[in-house]
Amino acid sequence: MRILIWLSLIVASFSSLAAAIPDSPHVYVKGRGAISVLPDLAEISFSVIRRHSDLIQAKKEADTLSAKIIKIAEEYEIAKEDISASELFIQQEMQYDRQAGKQVITGFKVSRNIQFYLKKIDVYSRLMQSLVNAGITQINGIKMMASNAEDLQKQAQKLAISDARAAAEELADGFEVKIARLYRAAKEPIRGEQPYATMESMRDSAPANIVEGAFEPGSITIEQVVYAVYLIE
Repeated sequence: MRILIWLSLIVASFSSLAAAIPDSPHVYVKGRGAISVLPDLAEISFSVIRRHSDLIQAKKEADTLSAKIIKIAEEYEIAKEDISASELFIQQEMQYDRQAGKQVITGFKVSRNIQFYLKKIDVYSRLMQSLVNAGITQINGIKMMASNAEDLQKQAQKLAISDARAAAEELADGFEVKIARLYRAAKEPIRGEQPYATMESMRDSAPANIVEGAFEPGSITIEQVVYAVYLIE
């Protein structure tokens, strides 16, 4: 009985996969919706790093630089709850000594990871310059965000749906058939199949409106993608 139930589950599973793409005439398309906006929030991750042959001196220099960074945060009105810092990491730095025939300690590296959550994007460029001037030499990542990202995601999804519908209609018109109804829609490729058409492949795609400068945030793009199968008649 257990074997029969297991086999039934396997058959049902294969049946559901087979139904993802119908055997009847259809079109399978991809729709993309994108909205470019100027960010108003930023997450800035960087590291305080100091090296010295003496561990105590390396830690002292790291602590001094960390204090400078906290003062900079206060100057730019970054709240304490918008600052996160890790514990100090201490690492021995080694070098191979050919005469001794072994690795020897040449010094110590003391580091701390810090993250700022910046809510005043207009001071971004000045803040970055202040961090560099203070002695920060390693930026781990900068993530630009929009405070209304959830609303923008919904708008982009509507654009993606419209884009998929337009791609299906254009493909159907090209073959002089009509769209009957939507058979299936998903945010991921259906059964790993590639869409037969996208609106991007039918028209010239415009470059993304992204400006990358040394210390300028530029714009960000909120994007949504949908995959749809339409039955045709």
